[in-house]
Amino acid sequence: MLSVFTWDGPVVRADESDAPTVADVHAAIARLDGVACTEVSLARVEPFTYFTAAGGPKLYLVTGETADEEILQLTDPDSSGVTIPLICGGQLAAFARHDLVDRDAATRVFVRFLEDGDHDASLPWSVQ
Repeated sequence: MLSVFTWDGPVVRADESDAPTVADVHAAIARLDGVACTEVSLARVEPFTYFTAAGGPKLYLVTGETADEEILQLTDPDSSGVTIPLICGGQLAAFARHDLVDRDAATRVFVRFLEDGDHDASLPWSVQ
């Protein structure tokens, strides 16, 4: 299930697709504007796993949960620890820049998960 969440104040609207394609994933992440549309999730029911990208339009917080219940966060270890304000899931928060990734990295995670049902262990994940 691919879900795109848009906030109007405290009210959230979800656009959902039960059978998303790679093109749907690209379009969903491209919708993240960092203002109102600030979260995309891709989930599987059995076993329960998901990945979420939040923020946008240039930087994204990418997190997920594996079938082993590991909570992962994609990082950008080559960037600084400077604090960046970002709206994620309708809420403004401050994140270290190295905890945020670009659109290409977020999209790669989602496409891999859509196609293979797992995450690329070679990427710089932080286990939460």
